[in-house]
Amino acid sequence: MKIITYGNIKNEKILLLHPMFTSDKFFDFVIDKLKDYYLIVPTYSGHYKNSSYISMENEEENIEKFLKENNIDRLKLIIGFSLGGNIAFNYFCKNYYKVEQVIIDSAPIFKFPNIIKKYFFNRYKKCLLNIKKHPKDTVKELNKCFNGMGEVQQYVAPIVTIESLKNLLESCYSIQVPKLDVNLQKKITFVYGTKDIARFCLPRISKYKNSKFIKVNSMGHCEYFRKYTDEYIKMFIR
Repeated sequence: MKIITYGNIKNEKILLLHPMFTSDKFFDFVIDKLKDYYLIVPTYSGHYKNSSYISMENEEENIEKFLKENNIDRLKLIIGFSLGGNIAFNYFCKNYYKVEQVIIDSAPIFKFPNIIKKYFFNRYKKCLLNIKKHPKDTVKELNKCFNGMGEVQQYVAPIVTIESLKNLLESCYSIQVPKLDVNLQKKITFVYGTKDIARFCLPRISKYKNSKFIKVNSMGHCEYFRKYTDEYIKMFIR
């Protein structure tokens, strides 16, 4: 994992976690809008050259190591998108005492049987092989599999290895939903667009009755944040 930061470390801390097949660059357009905070922005292993993605737990260990090395024991907010939402959710469930609030946006909080995971692995593997073979079709191929995310995934997806892909799928489709008490549930906001396929995990997480669920009409995967950034910040951060 690579981690970059922005702002004064004395300010309130926000951890930003990007979607699969993107990087810290996913947040470039929002950095200036959050200049009053200290922003912690990782790029996951396997999402840059000469690295491999092993597991969600490994990425969380890297985050925890960074926080300890920088004497950070409190996060005002974690915002995670898609795969980043899964990592944010899993990290929060284990480290809730360090986190004031967590926003889980477009996260595929599923637990699929192996046969379903194998289907998605083969589908995404074919996509990665196609874009390596036909680079000019990268955005089109990615859009077929990832809810129109091709524009933001096009620079990182070609770097991801098949080995990393297999492990990434485990982080997307093998998520536990532990019991959380009322006060912890109140710290969580789940955000899904009504056109996002990830919304189909909502029945599974409806057990968190004291959390906030935001359903954004006519929005796709991570689209609300990207399309209406100022509104998003006003609603969820300030």
